Amino acid sequence: MLPNFKPNSLQPDTSFTTRCERYAEFFEAYLSDLLKNLDNEVCTYASQVCLAGGKRIRPLLVYNFASSPAEGKSANFEDLMKASAVLEMVHVATLVHDDILDEASTRRGTSTLHQTIGTHQAVLLGDALFSYALELASEFSTSQICRIVARATKRTCSGEIRQTFSRGSYDVSMDQYVGFINDKTGELFGASCEIGALLGGEDQATCNVAAQFGLSLGVNYQVYDDLIDAFGEQDKSGKSLRSDWNSGKITLPFILLLQAVTPQVRKHLVSLLSSNVTEVTNRGLRTKEIFELLEEYGILDQCTSFLFNRYEHTLSLVNRLPNPEVQKNLGEFLASFSDKFASVPSLKTSNFLAC
Repeated sequence: MLPNFKPNSLQPDTSFTTRCERYAEFFEAYLSDLLKNLDNEVCTYASQVCLAGGKRIRPLLVYNFASSPAEGKSANFEDLMKASAVLEMVHVATLVHDDILDEASTRRGTSTLHQTIGTHQAVLLGDALFSYALELASEFSTSQICRIVARATKRTCSGEIRQTFSRGSYDVSMDQYVGFINDKTGELFGASCEIGALLGGEDQATCNVAAQFGLSLGVNYQVYDDLIDAFGEQDKSGKSLRSDWNSGKITLPFILLLQAVTPQVRKHLVSLLSSNVTEVTNRGLRTKEIFELLEEYGILDQCTSFLFNRYEHTLSLVNRLPNPEVQKNLGEFLASFSDKFASVPSLKTSNFLAC
């Protein structure tokens, strides 16, 4: 049952921004109702993490691909809501588990779940969300949606596992890194777009392009997230920063830096990155030295170029979609991503050293 659903508020003559905002409002109410079907002990904490905010990128991708269906087709609104909820639950489950692996203390401006209820309980809560999402995915009239979600979930976990196994290894190649993030982030973006296109009645060829677009956008977004972790200011972020290098996870800035430095400097950098620094003063000194190396070798500029080149490819995929209305919607949707990515070059060392 869709609470307070008013179909007219999502009609094409309503502005794109307003339609997305209203879809997100309906989605929040729908997700809240779905979570009430969980056991009481689980529902409280599932609601805490699932309804704690977030950009709802995956639900909005579903909506943007399905809201302007193929000619002669129509999309069932409740199917869109359910698919959106499935994908968001899988995403939140991965965040719960990621925060444990990264020993992160903050997510979306509040304490992470494992900090609140304990690591063991948080792991099981994440598992419960995964299971519930797949149960809901199995309720569609076609098994294709469940298959897409299951495949994306498998690859998401595989990417995270491979990156976790690589922690503490300073020989991670660029291809390996892109492979990690392609799976751990790109797959759920791709699944969201593919399912949206499928529910919008598009043919398989179009669904495949939609999946490629989502996969590409997801890689861009993870690169951006990795850059914020490395270069962002803590007081402007709603989550723990520097968790990547503190946990031995090698991301784009450090792959480029390790490739650029001399063997002697590389040896020293590896020593800095692998040191178990707990004292606040020493941690600050280590951070300062690493940031000085990042600036000396122009790593932020190289990261920016890498991100922009990949984002150009993402934008080019929009033009391969046959539905002009979907192209238009995605153009407006991508404006916020363009703004985010355009802000990367403005990060400066003065910001770094304030951390």
